[in-house]
Amino acid sequence: MAEGTSSSGEHDHQTLPMSLGTHKHGDEHCHSGPGVCARIAAALEELWIFLFAWLPTPLGIALRLLAWRWLFTHCGTVRFGTGVSLAGCRRMHLGNGVRLGRGCIVTATGGELVLHDNVALSPNVHVGADSGRIEIGAQTAVGPGTVIRAANHCIARQDVPIMQQGHVPGQIVIEDDVWIGANCVITPDVRIGRGAVVGAGAVVTRNVAPFSIVAGVPAKLIGMRGQAGTLLRPAK
Repeated sequence: MAEGTSSSGEHDHQTLPMSLGTHKHGDEHCHSGPGVCARIAAALEELWIFLFAWLPTPLGIALRLLAWRWLFTHCGTVRFGTGVSLAGCRRMHLGNGVRLGRGCIVTATGGELVLHDNVALSPNVHVGADSGRIEIGAQTAVGPGTVIRAANHCIARQDVPIMQQGHVPGQIVIEDDVWIGANCVITPDVRIGRGAVVGAGAVVTRNVAPFSIVAGVPAKLIGMRGQAGTLLRPAK
């Protein structure tokens, strides 16, 4: 299966070339910081988003879609909740019926983010595709407080502070019809298969097979959907 394509074959997106804008420390390719022009553009984007982010009621939801949709590579009929924080919108593709809950943080500066139709992010979810790539398949639900990040800090050098070493780019692919519970962490370079379930509080560090149920830290297989007697319970 090619990276960036769901098992159903419906989505076909190319992975970003990770060599652009990177420098090498040891065995890791690390992204450097943005230039002056990029910082100015990001500041203007942040200001425009702030102007509409806290407008309450359904009127606020309608105004956010009207004011923000031109910022994105593609923006369907998206429901932006109150207090949503966005950065790197030009690197985002949002399908129809996407819902971003109250207080979500969604970023893709220097990376790529694809949310297919009817993806639902509950309140306070953090999706960070900065310096990497994240694709979330259709009909996927992500529980409140979950963190999905496609890049890690470079840590190879001991003579340079970690915060100054840039990031190691990675990729996360979450296929269609996945349920991720509350307060989970999805680490870079994993694929969560179609129809899988991730129990609340899990830390996913490796691939998850389609229709499997995982839980725990790190996440482990505890069952398969459709099996009699399968329950969501902590892994032993």
